[in-house]
Amino acid sequence: MNQLIHIMKRRRLHMSILEGLRAIVGNEHATDIPEICRSYAYSTSFTARYEHIPDFVVQPQSTEQVSEILKFANAHHIPVTPKGLVSGGGYGGPFYGGILLDLLYMDKVIKVDPVDMKAVAEAGCSFFKLSQEIFKQGMMIPTTQYTCGPNAAASLITPAIAFGKTRYGRNCELVDGIEVVLPTGEICRLGSLAYDDTEFGPYTKYICGPDLIGLYIMSNGAFGIVTKVAYGCQKRPPVWSGASYFWKESEIKACSEFMSEATAMEVYDIHMNDRWKYDLPTRGKDAKKKMPGLLDLLPEDAYFFIESTLTAFSQEEMDAKLKQMDALAEKYGGVKMGNELGGEFFAKWPTVHSVPHFFCHLLGSVYEIGKFNYQFIFDSIVYPTSKFDIVYLKMKELFEKYGFWGYPAVSVIDAFPIKGQTVCTQTWTYLNTRDQEMVDRVFAFREEFREWFGSMGGTNQMTVPPLGPDYEWKNQPGHYKMLQRFKEALDPNHICSPATFEMEV
Repeated sequence: MNQLIHIMKRRRLHMSILEGLRAIVGNEHATDIPEICRSYAYSTSFTARYEHIPDFVVQPQSTEQVSEILKFANAHHIPVTPKGLVSGGGYGGPFYGGILLDLLYMDKVIKVDPVDMKAVAEAGCSFFKLSQEIFKQGMMIPTTQYTCGPNAAASLITPAIAFGKTRYGRNCELVDGIEVVLPTGEICRLGSLAYDDTEFGPYTKYICGPDLIGLYIMSNGAFGIVTKVAYGCQKRPPVWSGASYFWKESEIKACSEFMSEATAMEVYDIHMNDRWKYDLPTRGKDAKKKMPGLLDLLPEDAYFFIESTLTAFSQEEMDAKLKQMDALAEKYGGVKMGNELGGEFFAKWPTVHSVPHFFCHLLGSVYEIGKFNYQFIFDSIVYPTSKFDIVYLKMKELFEKYGFWGYPAVSVIDAFPIKGQTVCTQTWTYLNTRDQEMVDRVFAFREEFREWFGSMGGTNQMTVPPLGPDYEWKNQPGHYKMLQRFKEALDPNHICSPATFEMEV
């Protein structure tokens, strides 16, 4: 009888919480339906497993509603976790259940200012939507593909970007203002948005005092819910082009030296892949029929491929940049790929939204080869570009050990050299998720690589602990302890993404 009474009390409490949330956002925007809650636990790319299931899914439509939700959650000590577009980068779901904030309906483009070159969007606005409005004003944000995901706030607060990065760096490095609802429900504007209500408007990131935007970058939502984001834009150059080069497998050091020097130049983007990305689509049984002659264009000794994207304000400037890039590649032994080959194997601006047609055959090929039905990205890591050869060779060693190198179980290295002489690397491994032994092997590979990479001083930018590797915090204990103090001060009830800073270091 006591157990039944306890269950009934819990159910009444649960329903009172749901009713309180519906009073804030409306009946249609708050639910506890198990099937809906479970669907929100899923991330599309970085894990082959469901993660953590919320008790409630709530869809606020304004900053004021977010504020009321956090006040309500504080009063009832309910965990709150924000969700972006879940395009595969950083999202692990609500670790302790509670409220999942779906910011889908907060997707307005608030301001695009071509004079002061600023753009402001709500948290749930996708980069595709934001970029279209910015393009109309002759500007751009210097990021990579402007695809449907991720959204403005998620790419700020999560370690991963979910859609690459350019030589200019990660998305979060391009932010110059935010509006955030603190765990207490107080609404604050930081950086350029601190000036939003003035005659001058949001014109500069820096106020009189410390740069507090940095506190929210890669914070996992632990210090509050970001509801608006301001970006400093650039004038969009009218001339876009690029050049592609390859190196042999034995020339890995020269390839990494090229990446280091190229990112120190005025280059828009550098993107590196190894041969497996381009070899895989040619292995399907219908590959030659679907892509006649493509395989013949790929030199047998080509192993590391680099695509550069360049911008200019005149054709004369572009010609000079292309000549400079060719000379740099020649200096480090790179072989230029002609227009026919480069145009077939790489996407070029301004049509970067269109995936090269050969890439569409990649997943079909891997399924034909080994019934692989899942692209698993085990981590997204950052390290010095000068150490690319060391990291790549260690990956290869461990992939070979665990049976994920070469056919049939191929792994692809995907790398983005960025400013500061660093490189971000992801790895695509193709799995048959119905083969538990294979799934266990890829997680064993991940753990052994993490142990080595952490000991080298590397950085993981996929998820924060407890979902990410321990070395993320253990490599920087002083930094971590300071973050814990900020957490205690801003969120004494630990309602916002509460698991973020719980590790003992």
